[in-house]
Order: sequence, then structure tokens, then C-alpha cells
Amino acid sequence: LFLSWTCSFAFTLRYQKVQHHRFAIINSEDEYEESSTTKSRRQCNGIINRRNLLIYGSVLLPSIIIQATAASADDQGSILDGEKQCKDGRIASESQVPGAYQQLCMSLRERTFKLQSSEDTITVAQGTNSAGGSSVAGRTGVAVWNSGILLTRLIDEINRNSSIFKGKTVLELGCGAGLASIALAKFGSSSVIATDANVEVLELAKQNFDLNNVSSLANTAELKWGLLDASEYDGIADVVVGSDLTYNSGSWLALAETMATVLKRDGVVLYLTLGHSGFNVQGELGGFLQVAENAGLRVLQEEQIIVGQKLTDLLERITSNDEKQVINANGGVRAVLLGKKTS
Repeated sequence: LFLSWTCSFAFTLRYQKVQHHRFAIINSEDEYEESSTTKSRRQCNGIINRRNLLIYGSVLLPSIIIQATAASADDQGSILDGEKQCKDGRIASESQVPGAYQQLCMSLRERTFKLQSSEDTITVAQGTNSAGGSSVAGRTGVAVWNSGILLTRLIDEINRNSSIFKGKTVLELGCGAGLASIALAKFGSSSVIATDANVEVLELAKQNFDLNNVSSLANTAELKWGLLDASEYDGIADVVVGSDLTYNSGSWLALAETMATVLKRDGVVLYLTLGHSGFNVQGELGGFLQVAENAGLRVLQEEQIIVGQKLTDLLERITSNDEKQVINANGGVRAVLLGKKTS
């Protein structure tokens, strides 16, 4: 604003000088001979035109400066709105990019999440912009996804009225940045094994374990799905958790075999899947459950595991109306409890 006022004031002075010279030239025209009158008028008009440009500039330049300042303020406001959208671990809308999906919150260096049942606050560093990258394509685990947030909230809500995590060995499949594993360590699990097939992701998860002081309870392990690699962790887990793992039907059998192999005989799998544009959550989960049944898993009665509560009711409780709109716009969310077949 100061610059705008200064420009206006300076050009106003120039304008007054222009007017003075203009009248001086016009008043002196009668004194010139006819042969010199045309030349004088041309000079006068040239001076006037140049001065008029300066006069118009004095009007337009402040306006341009003000508009540029307003545009800069709008851009800054958009950034602040974006950060507000991601605050407190909110569910954010996403868009499709080549090879993956992406959202504004993934570009943040870190995000924070408040656990309701323990009142702990988790800080999760994200690696979207690390190693020269700017996308999650091919490295989806370096950022926190909506499905991971919902899984963590669901675990948090279950922890309010159940002790299925306390003192138990929990293995997370596709741990990503480690959000759910950190929460499980905070909830009193005796041991948390965060697994992923991506070494970059495991390094990030380990960094986040250190950041949240759970490294004594939570460890990372590289695990590729399938009977061969899963046999190294045969029957180790009381609870297996995971989210957004069934979007590729080609991996369903390997995933189901891994769950069945690492799970104890009386263990529980908590799995959550969240829709993306172009994916049918109901069909996706239904297809996977058929494969899982052939791999030795069965769907458990939720009320028997979570003290009379259904997962659908819990999911309804842990999402705001705005978040429900985002979730429903992308096909909804489903969660299921699985166990080993008894025969």
C-alpha cells in the first residue's frame, strides 16, 4: 500500500507539470509563424502523449500492485486452508495421478494424530518429497493414506472397550509410515512387527518409531507376501492388522496365505479397505474373502470379539459428516475380522 501511494503521488506531480507545459505551449502558438506552427503542435502533442502515458501509469500501477498483493494473499490463504484440511489427522479428498492416488496432505513433511483412548499424540514424518521424489507413484507407503488413518482410529475405538491388543504380539501388513503400529505400541501391545516389502518405507517407519519413542516395542521387518516368506513368521501373531491391501486382485492369494500363516490358531485379523475412484469396495472385499476362505481363513462374529459392537457402528462413530462425504464419494469403507478355520 505504501508503494502504491508513493507511485500515485509521484505521478500526480508529473501530471501537474504536464498540464503546465501544455498550456504554456498552447498559449505561445499564436506567436509562431504559420510555417513553424505545425512543428510546434507536433512537439506539443508528443510531449502530451508521453506525459499521458505516465498519468495513466499512475492510475494503473497502484491497481496492479493491489491486485498482485491480493493474489499473493489468496495463494497464502489456499496454503493455510490446505494445512487446516490436514490438521488433526483429518480424512482429505484425493485425486488420481499416474500410477497412484494423491492428496494435499501427502505433501506435508509430517502429520499429527491424537489418540482418544490413551490421549497420546503421534507425529508421523512423511517421505513424499524425499530422495528427490514428489509423488507416491511406486512408493505409496511413504505417505499416510486415509485408509491408514481410519484403521488407526478403528484400533483406537476398539481399545476403549477391549483388551485384544494389550500384551499381545501384533503384526501389521503393509505398514507404510508406521502410524497404526505406533498406536498399537501406545496401547500396550507387548510386541509390534511392522512389515512391508519396500525398504524405503521400512526406513521411514523406523524413523517414526524413534520419533514417537516406541522403538523398544515396535520393530520393522521386510516381508513379501506368500507362503515362502511368511513361513519365517509362522504362528507368531496374536493380531494381524492391515489396510488398503486388496486393490490388486492378483495379490489376493499371496495376501491371504500370509495372513493365515503368521496368525496364531486363535488369533484375529483386523482388515480395513477404503474406496478410491474407479474401485468397488464391496466387490473388492467380497472377492478377497472368497480367496481368503480357500486359504484357511473365516469371517468372525464381530460382537464376540469387540464386546457386542459392530465394526460398521464404530466406523460411523469415528468419522465426521464432512469425512463421510469424502469417503462415500470414493466408494465407501469396509472393515472385517478374520480368524483361522477350526477344521
